[in-house]
Amino acid sequence: HGPLHEVLPGLHLVRGRMGFGPARFSRNMTVVKHQQSLVLVNSVRLDEAGLHALNTLGRVTDVIRLAGGHGRDDPFYKQHYGATVWAVRGQRYFVGTDPKRGRTYFEPDRWLDEGAVPPLPGAELLTLGGSPPEAVLVLPVHGGTVIAGDSLQNWATTTGHFNLAGGIMFRVMGFIGPHRLGKGWVDGCSPDPRRLHALLDRRFDNVLPAHGDPVLGRAHLKYRPAIAALSAQG
Repeated sequence: HGPLHEVLPGLHLVRGRMGFGPARFSRNMTVVKHQQSLVLVNSVRLDEAGLHALNTLGRVTDVIRLAGGHGRDDPFYKQHYGATVWAVRGQRYFVGTDPKRGRTYFEPDRWLDEGAVPPLPGAELLTLGGSPPEAVLVLPVHGGTVIAGDSLQNWATTTGHFNLAGGIMFRVMGFIGPHRLGKGWVDGCSPDPRRLHALLDRRFDNVLPAHGDPVLGRAHLKYRPAIAALSAQG
């Protein structure tokens, strides 16, 4: 992973890498600072230098899992910091690729449902349906800031933490492009278009995605075409 950097006051991001088969691609963790507490969203396990940098920001108290395809590093932060792990109701931590057959290896401390998010006063969780279920976190700061999992992506290029195989594969599969919905998420998880369209009722200037670069400014307008296109299909 790369270094922690502050993308907006109180909101830090670190970019890491994950993969399947020979392909490697980027993923992001967002760190939300509330007073002296740190809430990790879309967790990425950091090395010792990364943990030291994290500790200089505050104390890790909570971890939030937004995407059913993420969460592998949540148990580490539970063990290392004693953090409270929150997951969207209906998600599972399982071994393998089949959520119906895979063995459950970890349970969250608390479940998240639609509405307020206790670790972050003023924050709202908007569930998007699908299997496994997914959600976005809407923060009232900086003109409205959405933290997304696999739903809202912004992979404009394959630079950074992609390898050659990942760059080729993701371009061929149609994953690469700015201000997109996650193609793998749409095709594989069957989200509810009505729930995603409800996001357009909220003004949000920024999106901090789990995949791709942060979108800072006028984000609600930049994602509107992709969300409207999915809604039209549904």
